[in-house]
Amino acid sequence: MEKSILKLSTIALLACATMVSCKKDNTTTSSSGAEVAFALTADNATSTLGITSANGPVVNATAAVNASINWTSAIANISRFKLEAKKNGIETEIHSKNISGLDLFSLNQASITALIDTGTYSEIEIKVLLVKSSGTDIPLTVKGVFTSAGGAVVPIEFDYNDNAILKSEVENVTVDGTSDVTAKLSLHLNKLLSRISSAEIDAATRTNGTIIISNSSNAAIYNKVIANIILAFEARGFEKHTRKGR
Repeated sequence: MEKSILKLSTIALLACATMVSCKKDNTTTSSSGAEVAFALTADNATSTLGITSANGPVVNATAAVNASINWTSAIANISRFKLEAKKNGIETEIHSKNISGLDLFSLNQASITALIDTGTYSEIEIKVLLVKSSGTDIPLTVKGVFTSAGGAVVPIEFDYNDNAILKSEVENVTVDGTSDVTAKLSLHLNKLLSRISSAEIDAATRTNGTIIISNSSNAAIYNKVIANIILAFEARGFEKHTRKGR
């Protein structure tokens, strides 16, 4: 059974060194085990925006109303990553912190990787912690272009700078020595502006010609996007693939 959760909340940071692997029984992970990797990706970069009907709700745009958005880049800065794997009552934990500049559009994205012992795990859980920043390394920046119903093309940027916990877990996973496992979490970009009309985007304040949606710019739209993020992130499960040579 696979579960995915996104929590928008104040979070406590995990005190751990980068890529530290430990077992609660103080034994060592075998070098002959399997590699477990984590990848955060983005998809559905292009979508058509709805218009506002006379009664208020957002409806699908028609061919005559060609408002759309095309996201062209998505960069994430992960504050903390944690993987927990339980086997025979023993829990293995893998931690990493300050993973910056993750390109969610990259086909060869560098994943967070570690080795775990082979065997059947009753549960494997991953947690990704995003932490609000006072600097430029905010958790998520997505950029693209907005095409209005009238055909105007305007740069657009969504800056997510809040706390969040992304969580995914799967039960009864068998890890063997012939294949590696990747846990994938996807950001469906077409869901970021769900139930937000093209008219709202078109009327948004421009900053040097760019529509910036953040907690300090176009805050009303930002709050609506925050509500959509819960649906935009989806755990894609644990995929097995041919073991890499080491």
